[in-house]
Amino acid sequence: MKSPLAQTDWLAGLAQNEDLSIVRGLGSLAFVRAQGRTLEERSQEKVLNLLWDIRSELDSISSRQTFDSRHHVWVDHTQQILRTNRQAQLAYGQGQKTINVFLKFYVDWASRPTAETAARLRPWLHCPLDKVVMEALRSHDVDMWRKRIWEPHYRDRVKHQQRASMSMINESAYRAWQEWIRELSPEKPVLIDTVWSLLRPMAETE
Repeated sequence: MKSPLAQTDWLAGLAQNEDLSIVRGLGSLAFVRAQGRTLEERSQEKVLNLLWDIRSELDSISSRQTFDSRHHVWVDHTQQILRTNRQAQLAYGQGQKTINVFLKFYVDWASRPTAETAARLRPWLHCPLDKVVMEALRSHDVDMWRKRIWEPHYRDRVKHQQRASMSMINESAYRAWQEWIRELSPEKPVLIDTVWSLLRPMAETE
């Protein structure tokens, strides 16, 4: 039987690692939801290590400009260390997915790493982009989609049937999507991702 002191030390060790456990748990959920099946084998541990590194930066981010700058670095690093299940380099749209889903879970939903930091970061978070979200935005306002997305970023390089493919999202298109989303929901951009839960079951049956 463990002594009371040993028990206290054991619990203290668990408490010290609680946030790591939360990051890994939510990160695993984000990975599976976002793109687990589309990446090469043994990608999950790389993703979890990346998300832990991202978490370590969150407290120090004090402006939207800094967040966007760091976010670009995170996506760029993801493109460097991961490959698709066909051994291709990730497009910018593919690199953003797990990062944005994780930050929605961790910062917006769980109010981590602290409630104060989460409140500061919430208006700066990026909405996860995928087929469901992009098609919902297009359907919501086709004219605005044509003006902001199709004409300047897709028309000359993307086939119409590929308009909702994450592999077609380059950095400039990604920024255009996020700027539109931030105008629609400036206090909480990830609110737009609610359509994923509401519409995905219907998308899977089509």
